[in-house]
Amino acid sequence: MTKKLKINTPHLFSFDECLFFLNRNYDECLYQIIDRTLYRVIKVNERLIPFSLSEKDGKLLIETHSTCSAKESKFIINFVEKWLDLDRDIRPFYELLNDTSKLTHFNKDYNGLRLIGIPDLFEAMCWSIIGQQINLTFAYKLKRRLVETYGESIIWKGIKLYHFPTPKVLSNLDEEFLKTQQFSRSKIQYLKNVALAFSEEGLSKQLLEDLPDFESRQNQLTKIKGIGVWSANYALMKTLHQPEAIPFGDTGLTQALFNHEIIEDRKDEKAILKFFKSVKGWEAYTVFYLWRSLSD
Repeated sequence: MTKKLKINTPHLFSFDECLFFLNRNYDECLYQIIDRTLYRVIKVNERLIPFSLSEKDGKLLIETHSTCSAKESKFIINFVEKWLDLDRDIRPFYELLNDTSKLTHFNKDYNGLRLIGIPDLFEAMCWSIIGQQINLTFAYKLKRRLVETYGESIIWKGIKLYHFPTPKVLSNLDEEFLKTQQFSRSKIQYLKNVALAFSEEGLSKQLLEDLPDFESRQNQLTKIKGIGVWSANYALMKTLHQPEAIPFGDTGLTQALFNHEIIEDRKDEKAILKFFKSVKGWEAYTVFYLWRSLSD
């Protein structure tokens, strides 16, 4: 027996566009996509709760354990809404794209794509460290090795689903073992630094949300050794959907800007800053759509 939940989808939403962006085949270890259905596990009060997510007739359909309580069901719905940014009216963004000649085609080509986030701040920050200065394919391999070694798992509907390791677990990771898994010494130390910031120093998503502005949130994260502006902005973009959080220096972003003839030189920081001033309030969404364009 299972429990079924529904979410009404907002204007300008495409489940297929979101699935396309999420689908990494074997590379991704925190969810699986099979026949337009996504399978994932989240943790609610130390309990692993698996669920599937699909779409039909303009509604998102969630299926989970029949034992899932009302509180846990609400948590799942809230997770999905945050993950897929369902509460945001993106019509102003599309109007802005219409005024940005070189990006106007995004309205049609990626219609309904949402800024797919990482609701868990700790996971987002660890992922930003894993992905530093390496290609994306190798980054996914490292993440899988970390998650399968230190994360919890559950089997549901015959599918093994992993949950990202906790700060407490990663603050005690085995450095020598991770070196054999191709983690550099610096990545290992930075992961431990972030884990300790959460497990011992009180860092949390709520703490960031309580800070007054983007700059103070960015400064809070860059206090951690190993977290620079790129990593801090990436986490703020993916977890808090902070509009100003541009991951400056991201090679994929600069390549997409170059591909669309927005910049002529990938190192032209002034031209990049000038462009993002033209999309003020929607910088993060613009970054996300530019990343999506790299798959074309």
